[in-house]
Amino acid sequence: MKIAIVSPVIIPVPPVKYGGIQLIVAELVKGLAGRGHQVTVFCSGGSIIGGENITCVETSPYPTFDHVDENRIWEERQILSVIERQNEFDLIHLNYEPAVLNFEVEGKQTNLLKLFSVPVVTTFHNSTNVPQHIEYYKKNQLPFNCLPVFISENHRSPLSFILNSAVIYNGIDVEKFPFDDKKENYLLFLGRITPTKGILEAISVSEKTKIPLIIAANIDSSDRDFYEKDVKPRIDGEFIRYVGEADFSQKVKYLKKAQCLLFPILWDEPFGLVMVEALACGTPVIAFRRGSVPEIIEDGVNGFIVEDVDEMVEAIGKVVDILPEKCRESVTQKFSVERMVNEYEKIFSKVLLK
Repeated sequence: MKIAIVSPVIIPVPPVKYGGIQLIVAELVKGLAGRGHQVTVFCSGGSIIGGENITCVETSPYPTFDHVDENRIWEERQILSVIERQNEFDLIHLNYEPAVLNFEVEGKQTNLLKLFSVPVVTTFHNSTNVPQHIEYYKKNQLPFNCLPVFISENHRSPLSFILNSAVIYNGIDVEKFPFDDKKENYLLFLGRITPTKGILEAISVSEKTKIPLIIAANIDSSDRDFYEKDVKPRIDGEFIRYVGEADFSQKVKYLKKAQCLLFPILWDEPFGLVMVEALACGTPVIAFRRGSVPEIIEDGVNGFIVEDVDEMVEAIGKVVDILPEKCRESVTQKFSVERMVNEYEKIFSKVLLK
């Protein structure tokens, strides 16, 4: 197949540090190309994805993460450039949800998805529990040539009325995450410092258990005040340490030795890739019962699902009963790149037959 894969221009492919969508895009591109498909990636400037059967097309001069005011301009240009070239491909895989593809074209609001004549698979990555988006999909049926993909059953749930949708779990290259069953005495919070990720809850768990906490996370400009006012005063640099945003090698170093990963999520996160990365290293996950958590964590097998901080504290006392081998096994069986690529291949074949 000749496949165009379109990645949001906000972060390069693959990401240097933070960027779950772009990490999944990179793994999918390499997996499909490795099976002989011709893959063209439309992505931000600064992307370094390449190799046999892979063509990289940079559609913005730089990642727009630090140029948010320009983001919509480059998104529109990116999608229009794909539309111009669509007949070069058997199908298009968009990593944008349709509701965000409304732009002004020739003086009127147009959803650019309607301008595709070739088959389109569109993967929803962000929250689907957004009232205005739910209302949009109730009023606007997706084009016949479009097949939507969600990344967990919980993610699909608010939009379950959309016909012919599929669920494909994100996958990781398990071999990139070294297994280690010898753990050290620290808890880990990894991701982004923002209220809904539960950073304050993670700190409270550390304080109550008297177990050190390592925080490896990035801080968006919009969360800087929250960090300075609410988070930083609780970081002493010894018992609770903030080590900045981790690159891949640093992330693996912290994940494989942690006693457990804390995932006290306060919103319905569609997937939570860091949970899978921790499990691949043989590290149990203790997580709040939100979003996709019950689809990834099997309570008492590869971690614990809890309701609040007090239950998380209690679960840490039982984490020694979790076998690291079971953690890794849960990933190889359900969340590998091979399985993800297999399922996308099936979906691509299905949409070509529509």
